[in-house]
Amino acid sequence: MEDDYIIAGGGRFVGVFDGHGGSKVSLYLRQNLWGTLSSQLAPKSSNSDPNSDPNSDPNPNSDPNPPSSNSEEAVEGIKTAITAAVGKIDDDVQMIRHWSFQGSTAVCVYLHTDPITSVTTIISGNVGDSRAVLSRNSFAVELTKDHKPNDEGEKRRVEELGGKVEWFGFSDKKGNPIEGSGVYRINGNLAVARAIGDRSERPFVSAAVDMKTIKKENNDEFIILASDGLWDVMTSQESVTFINNQLKNSSAMIDTSVSDDRNMIKTAMKKRRRKMARMLAEEALRRGSTDNVCCIVVWLN
Repeated sequence: MEDDYIIAGGGRFVGVFDGHGGSKVSLYLRQNLWGTLSSQLAPKSSNSDPNSDPNSDPNPNSDPNPPSSNSEEAVEGIKTAITAAVGKIDDDVQMIRHWSFQGSTAVCVYLHTDPITSVTTIISGNVGDSRAVLSRNSFAVELTKDHKPNDEGEKRRVEELGGKVEWFGFSDKKGNPIEGSGVYRINGNLAVARAIGDRSERPFVSAAVDMKTIKKENNDEFIILASDGLWDVMTSQESVTFINNQLKNSSAMIDTSVSDDRNMIKTAMKKRRRKMARMLAEEALRRGSTDNVCCIVVWLN
């Protein structure tokens, strides 16, 4: 198992990391990304201790939302901080030579609530082919873009640098790839176009972070963050539908058995929600996923 994850900031910051070539880089992200991000968001002080550890976080559940009367300014600050934090982590990993053939994707979501308007902005960042998906009124809204080698933009970038993107799998009589029978790889190796680490594959593999923001609406139910072990066998909509169906079925059974006890219904539904990420991962395995599966479900209501 080379996947890892993080839940920090009182649940406002979550991330999933899909390691490859080993688990060292994904573990490094789990151990250092939040602390690095917190230091980026912390107010700069001339009296700060120069000997302090910039990656330390005295309170891992603290929320470093930068106070600001300008919500857009605060959101831009968080986006900049996430980009800088991922960049620093990548720089650190590049310095560890014996990790040259290891790397990890990273998908993260930061929930920023404006202290004045109470409007919540969902800030998502992605490097690689892990994915974040929002359930909005039971419809899937993809918060990130998969960085696959055959993506038009990624393929062009790799080829302009002198690299190759090739299909490794079965083809039909016309030479067209048969989807599901293989993967596209960069220079015959990595099946992902962006990642943290992978020193041996630079500059063809990039650690550039894609950032996206979206305002939370009243009919937003949850966010799924998962490694591609899930997305290999389920579409974004299928995963959202699966969770919503599980909740509806549970609600119907609970209402029938304890319809006169609202508190008991609420407690039972909370317990069901806690199991939902595991149920989703098990469904991916049941559908034949042969990759590591790591997923988090962030409840928004």
